[in-house]
Amino acid sequence: MKKELSIRLSLAGWADAYANLFSLYLGEKVSTGHVMRITHAVVAFMVLVFSYCSNPLLSMLFLIWFVLTLLDCKKSGVH
Repeated sequence: MKKELSIRLSLAGWADAYANLFSLYLGEKVSTGHVMRITHAVVAFMVLVFSYCSNPLLSMLFLIWFVLTLLDCKKSGVH
């Protein structure tokens, strides 16, 4: 139980540090939730662009994943 709590606390500290980095870069306060959504969209984009798939169905799934992350960002107010 204590180990699980310490892992959660360390992840929360990492997320806060990452949000502070984004805030410094963008010049405005960015919440941790927004940073996680932006990171999710960036990861989906990287997988979409840099994964070579000869299977068109898999490429379509990566595209759908990316579009859904963008819609999630828009819904949450990330601009």
